[in-house]
This record gives sequence, structure tokens and C-alpha cells, in this order.
Amino acid sequence: MSLKQKAMKGVAWSLFDKIINQAGSFVLLIYLSRILSPSDFGLIAMLAIFLAVAESLIDSGFSQALIQKSAKVTEVDLSTAFYINLVVSILLYGFLYISAPSIASFYGQPELIDLARVLFVVVIINAIALVPRSKLLIAIDFKSQGLINSASMIVSAIVAVFMVRNGFGYWALVGMSLTKSFMNSILLIAFSKWYPKWIFSIDSSKALFSFGSNLLIAGIVAKIVQNLYSVVIGKYFNATQVGYFQQGFNYTNMLSSTLSSVIRGVTYPVMTSIQEDKKRLVNVYIKVMGVVTLVTFPIFVGFSAISEEFVLIFLGDKWEPIIPILIIMSFSRLITPISGLNLSILNARGRSDLFLKTDLSKVPMVIGALFLAIPYGILGVAIAHLATTFISFFINAYYPGKLFGFGAKEQLKQIYPIVIASLIMYLSIYFIKFDNLELQMLTKIIAGGIVYTALCWVFKVTALNDVLSIISSRFKK
Repeated sequence: MSLKQKAMKGVAWSLFDKIINQAGSFVLLIYLSRILSPSDFGLIAMLAIFLAVAESLIDSGFSQALIQKSAKVTEVDLSTAFYINLVVSILLYGFLYISAPSIASFYGQPELIDLARVLFVVVIINAIALVPRSKLLIAIDFKSQGLINSASMIVSAIVAVFMVRNGFGYWALVGMSLTKSFMNSILLIAFSKWYPKWIFSIDSSKALFSFGSNLLIAGIVAKIVQNLYSVVIGKYFNATQVGYFQQGFNYTNMLSSTLSSVIRGVTYPVMTSIQEDKKRLVNVYIKVMGVVTLVTFPIFVGFSAISEEFVLIFLGDKWEPIIPILIIMSFSRLITPISGLNLSILNARGRSDLFLKTDLSKVPMVIGALFLAIPYGILGVAIAHLATTFISFFINAYYPGKLFGFGAKEQLKQIYPIVIASLIMYLSIYFIKFDNLELQMLTKIIAGGIVYTALCWVFKVTALNDVLSIISSRFKK
């Protein structure tokens, strides 16, 4: 099978995986939001930063190091990475277990003690799955990953629904996380058919860590910055306010992470496999960015236009305060997948040092903007997130511009017709009003899709032709 065929097959299965799982998770989140209170979600959000940093420490950048070394990776490398991850995860869980009372005291929420000690078991479970997942990624086997994630999502959803219907409250969210991680780990081991051998190499660990160490630091920084909003809001506001912000973040993040993970999951191993052929690598990079923008902009611009209808129809009046947050977050997510792609190409070329420099350079800006926004409430924090996300795009595009001649200026030149088409689409549907909210939302979606596609055709957007040619060739086959 050729590289192009592998990539296309990977995209197809990765899309299947993300659409099924994220659609299922989206529906489940709506269901849980109608039953649980904003403060229930806020309590879980307060623990997110500790969980995210712990998982970054466990990975230590080994997962991407194994993929980057895919052509030469050995059984010694795989087993060494597994044992390091397992030991680190156990030590981290012990530290987090002991720290639970301090975490609860920081937020002034005593119920977080037991909640943290149970939820953080996920750290150990996920560590077991890291190498088997890397094996499937190296093989560009997204079919197996799609089936694994779908099965895990279904079982965890059943557990969450059962618990919430039986009055477990926020514990349903913990049960869902634990069940999904456990099922995922078991199935990854079964599908990858990989089990650790009784071998360990200091030399292998050093080689993997030399590449992964930069990604480790960058990953920790990224996780801290990403979850800093919930920490600060939790400290200065209450659990309900955290819940409002976090859910506004979650709904847009589900859409964004679906696109970003498909792009990163498929393009990273593909770009890594052609990292020595710079011209070919850059061509793939440019084409992928065009397609990403073509899909990303109408989705998020459209979602911002229907945010009010979405909240009132699906979540209910108690969630009405998140409408402005959803609108702001939708615009902040416009270029997140593009920024992610700019960083992925650095890793694909083995430049994790530049990846680290890029992430570290954004930290002062994000922290400064966040603390300036606190006096203006959660809406001010959301606006700060929007501003820093757009500035981050230019920072992330700096090194791709230096290395490949495709920086922020060239990227904006490529996507400006799509930007104009998206804005016209937004203005054409925003003022549509009916007495029936469901009809209003449906009309906006259909009209927006027609207007956007027509404008891309009129503006002769190259990415649209690429997508249509791919679809046409598939139908002919």
C-alpha cells in the first residue's frame, strides 16, 4: 500500500473514530448537562490541571519519540518506555493521593479529597496503554483505534447514564472517566498484540528521552496553560462559574480536538515517514493546511451563529449564561487546528527543541492576559483566551516560516478567501429569526452550508478542488 493510500485510509478511519466517538460524547455531555448542575462539572474541572500534568509527565514525550523513530524502533525501546511510564505513573498517583487534602483546601471544596483520590487512578490506567497506542500509530492503524475508542465510549456512556440516573451526581463523571480509560487500555493491548518483555535499556531510555524531553517540558507547559483558566476561576470564583466556563470550553473543544487529533494523528506519522524529503513534506503540509481551514472555519463560525439556539434547545435555561462564552470560544477555536499543524511539522522534522521554544514563549502572554481579565469575570477570561489564541497563531507559524518558507504571511494569504466566505456566511444567517427555535437552528445550518460552499466555489478555493477530486476519485473506484 502506497503512502498516499495509507494516509487516505488513515484519514477515513480516523474520521470515523472521531465522528462516532465525539458525536457520542457530545450527546452524552448534553444528557448529563440536563441532569447535573454546573457546579458538578466545575468540581471535576478543578482537578483537570493535575490530571493533565500527571499524564504529560508519564508520557515524557516517549510516545512521539517512538513514532518519530518508527523506522528503527526496537522491542527494547518499547519495553523500556513501558516500564518507565508505569513506574512514573505509580509514583505520581502516590504523590497526588497524598496531596488531595491540599488541593481541596486550595479551592475550599472538601469534597475534592475523595473525588481526587478516585479520579487520579486514571493516571496509572492510561500509562499502561501508552506503548500499545504508539504501536498502532506507527502502523498507521486507525481502524483498530476507531473500533477501540467506539467500544470504550459506549461502555463508559452506559456506566455514566446508570450512575446519574441512580443519584450518584458528579461521581457519574468520575465513573465515566475510569471506565473509558480501563476499556481503552485493555482493548489497545489486545488489538496491538503487544506485551512488555522483561528487558530494559538505559541507553534506549536516554535516546528516547533526548528527543522526548523537550516534548515533555512543552507538554507540561501546554497543559498548565490550557487548564490554568479553570484553576484561576476556581480560586477566585465558585464551582458554578467554573462549570459555566468549562462547559463552554468543552463543547467547542470537542469540535476542535476532533479536527486537531485527526490531523495530528494522521499527518504526524505520514510526515515523519517523509521527513528526509523536504519538498514533499512541505507540499503535504500546505495541502493539509488548506483542507483543515476549509473545514474548520465554517464549523466554528457556524457554531457561534447557532450557540443561543443550541443552548436553549439542548441544555435548558439553567445553562443560558454560557451562550456568550460559547460564541467567544467558537471564534478562538478557528485556528487551533492550524496552530497544531504548525507544531506537528516541527516534530516531524525532529525539531522538538523548536517545539519547546515556541510553547515556552507563549507562557508569559497567556498568564498576563488571564490575570488582567480576572476583574472582568468569566466573560473577560473568555475574551482573554480568544486574544491569546490568535496571537499564538503567529508565534506557532514563526519557525515553519523560517524552515519551510510557509509562515504566517503565506498561511494567511492561502486562507483569506475562506475567511471572507465564512464571515459572509455568518452575516447571512445570524439574523434569521423564527418563532420556532428548532426550525430557526435548522434553517441557519442549511442556509450557512449552501452559502459557504457557493462562495468557496466562486472564490476558486484550491482546497475545495482538492477535496472534490479526492471524493470523485473514490467514487470512480
